[in-house]
Amino acid sequence: MSAPYTIKSQPAWTELGWDTSGRQHLVLAGAADAAVAARLAADAPAGVDLIVIPHDGDEAWLGLASGGGSITRAERPEAALQILRDALAAARMGTRLYLIGGESLIWLAARIANEAGMGESEIHRHRCGTLARPVYCVHCKTITHAIHTNIAPCGGCGRQLFVRDHFSRRLGAYMGFQIDAEEPGVLPDVERIYP
Repeated sequence: MSAPYTIKSQPAWTELGWDTSGRQHLVLAGAADAAVAARLAADAPAGVDLIVIPHDGDEAWLGLASGGGSITRAERPEAALQILRDALAAARMGTRLYLIGGESLIWLAARIANEAGMGESEIHRHRCGTLARPVYCVHCKTITHAIHTNIAPCGGCGRQLFVRDHFSRRLGAYMGFQIDAEEPGVLPDVERIYP
C-alpha cells in the first residue's frame, strides 16, 4: 500500500514552538488555535510583542505578551500588515517572527518580512482558521485572496480559474489556470473545498 501522493511544492505545516535562538519575538495572530496558544503561553519568553486581528478566540493569544511584551490590536488584516511592516523596520538583529492564521495572511506577512530582510529560518508559520487559499492567475498575474472553491473568478481579469494544488513560495499563492479556455462558459461544478 503506497502513501497518498503529495505535491512537493505545497507548504509543510509543522508544530509551532519558540525559536530559542531569537532575542526578540513578534507574533501576528489572525486566527484562533487555543491549544497552540496555551502551549506557547506556558513557556513564552519575556517581552513577546503581539499583533492581534480581532477574531473569535483572539483572547487565547493574549497570554503570550504577559511577560512585559506589547499587545497591538488591528481592526483589519491590512492594518495588521502595516503595523507588522513598521515593527520590522524598527526590529533589531535576532528578531523571530511567528505568523498564525489563514494562508493569505501568512504569505502576505511573510513577503513583508522577506522584504524587511528576514530569512526563512527566522519566520515561523502556523496555519489555522480558514483553509481558504490565495490564488495566482497565470494569465494576468493577479493574486486573489481567500478562495474557498475549486473554481473561482480572478480578481484581476475575471477569468474562471481552476485552483491547483501547486504552490509558489516566491508568490505565496496557489496556481490558477483558466478552466474554460477551450469551451468558454462551460464549467464543471463549483465545490467549496477550502472552508
